[in-house]
Amino acid sequence: MKTMTCRQLGGPCDVEHHGNDHNEVIKAQDRHLKAQVAAGDETHREAHDAMRGRWKRPVSGLGWYRDVKREFAALPDDVEARDPRMDSERVAP
Repeated sequence: MKTMTCRQLGGPCDVEHHGNDHNEVIKAQDRHLKAQVAAGDETHREAHDAMRGRWKRPVSGLGWYRDVKREFAALPDDVEARDPRMDSERVAP
């Protein structure tokens, strides 16, 4: 699991999107942009329109897609919160 923000994907905010591959975070960004614009957040409109353009013209949007794929691959995996109950060094009372 890795994390990319709306800003890393061309948007205006730092909302985090989590996914096992770049396609999952791209789809999460698409949903986020749609929801923000539908809620009246005009700061997301430019990124939303750009995303719509990429879906409508996938060949011309391929450069952006490849960039996101490369950036996602370079990210470290998220560090999952450790459950202390699973700690093998913990001694039972």
